[in-house]
Amino acid sequence: MINMVVLLVLLLFLEVANRSYRVLADKGSFFRAEKFISPWITTYDYPPPMIGEDGEAYFRHRNVPTSLDKPADAIRIISVGGSTTANERPYRAAQVDYPLALQTKLADAFSGVPVEVLNAGADAYSTAQSLINIEFRLVEYRPDIILLMHNINDSSVNSFRQGATSDYSNKYIQSYFLNPALQGSLSFTGLLTQSSLLSKTGLPEYLADKRGDIDSSRGYKFGLHLFKRNLASIARICKMHNIDLVLLSQPYTMEPHRHIRKEAFLEYDEAIATVAREEGVYFIDMFSKFGHDKQYFVDNFHYSTEGIDRFASILAEELAGIVSARNEYNRSVNTGNYE
Repeated sequence: MINMVVLLVLLLFLEVANRSYRVLADKGSFFRAEKFISPWITTYDYPPPMIGEDGEAYFRHRNVPTSLDKPADAIRIISVGGSTTANERPYRAAQVDYPLALQTKLADAFSGVPVEVLNAGADAYSTAQSLINIEFRLVEYRPDIILLMHNINDSSVNSFRQGATSDYSNKYIQSYFLNPALQGSLSFTGLLTQSSLLSKTGLPEYLADKRGDIDSSRGYKFGLHLFKRNLASIARICKMHNIDLVLLSQPYTMEPHRHIRKEAFLEYDEAIATVAREEGVYFIDMFSKFGHDKQYFVDNFHYSTEGIDRFASILAEELAGIVSARNEYNRSVNTGNYE
């Protein structure tokens, strides 16, 4: 009993110390920050843009709000994806993410044309969350171009419980992913997730109902079908709203990982190119162009600050023609010369 009390006091002390350091280092608040919760997106990260206390909309890593009204002569690009789009680690290290770096490079290439690249990436998001966020929220910001990059958060759906379900609930209904404010009862995993100290150890993720591999008896073909279905739906929504969609394959170091099945990952990346071709949207093979050099990664998938610059440089070059064509289209529409 005494040992248990000492252990609990020690954990409490470390938790308070960790949160106090976060405040003193200006890395966050002492208590968990309240985040916007969509009635259709239930994960722990907010669907960008975040709605501030002033009622304004703030995309990731931007201190100024974004208006629904886009200047007629501007090119607005929204980057959509999971944590590899959110780029939290490089932003904490050097105040950079790939949308910010891409905006700078495109602004240099298109002087005189206002180019805005907004970050709508969110931790653990898949095509399911992005589909909803695009349809219900992002289209209202009148983007000219949407960049969409997904793979690992979708392909890993096959590894949870008995395999992928059509709405991905087999993965995202679990307390590790579910926003604590939406949990009907306080689960043990949810309690651990609230600890800023223990969550860094990966313990809550470890306790999630994940087999660590894809069930060989069921495989990942149904999940792959769902992935292609979601991508096709996003493509059609973008067409409906006159948005140029650019699908990106996802880079990967190809290093072994206990939760990654390379065969599935590569087939998901190939599916992105297939959907782009079938739906008549743009495709950029970032998996091949970015390469697998570990100096550009901090783990199997997330980028270092050097990786962010490389990623943005490749994209800026690949997007030049798309941005130029969109700019000409906008000018023609604005002057009434479009046929």
